[in-house]
Amino acid sequence: MALSETTWRVCDCSCADDDTRRILGYLQVVDGEYEMLWMRPRPGVSRRYPSLESAVDAISRRLRTLPDR
Repeated sequence: MALSETTWRVCDCSCADDDTRRILGYLQVVDGEYEMLWMRPRPGVSRRYPSLESAVDAISRRLRTLPDR
């Protein structure tokens, strides 16, 4: 879900809308890179990725490794 032109809320669509686990984190453009502030499995971890594609790959990998929802 776009929050602005450079910031997105990243959600786990397998979780119900009212489930706090639904929010995986927040992705934003910072200095030409993509920074993901992860909220799952541990809130507050931040990682930078050189491209949108690498950020999306990291998000996909995280979704596959999360415990059953």
